[in-house]
Amino acid sequence: MSMENVKSFCEQHQIRVLDTNKRASRYHKVNINYFKDPMDFNRVYEHIITDSEPLYTVEIAESELERIADFESEVFNNMKKQGHYRMFEMIMEQKEQEKYLSNKYPAVKKAYEHYSLMLKLAESGEL
Repeated sequence: MSMENVKSFCEQHQIRVLDTNKRASRYHKVNINYFKDPMDFNRVYEHIITDSEPLYTVEIAESELERIADFESEVFNNMKKQGHYRMFEMIMEQKEQEKYLSNKYPAVKKAYEHYSLMLKLAESGEL
């Protein structure tokens, strides 16, 4: 997510950023080795990469927080319970696949641009 998107999101939801001077740690487990120690085969070795990112302290109204939480619950958390919410995930995957193909093949990009133009002309009644 770009900083412009973060700024826009904060403005849209009346979120005020109070502080960005702190850092939050992020841990990534990589290269887990099982049964490698000849003295103790129960020992698990894992390499942990530590990274950090800015930690935001924000101020948000309760009503906005509830609205965001309800939206996320509706779209993401209920995907397994209610099948039609899975459609959102499928649409996003399809969009990423189309973007990849469009970037990889110039002919696909050009065809999509022609298709988009035809849709705009049809919507405006100019066809």
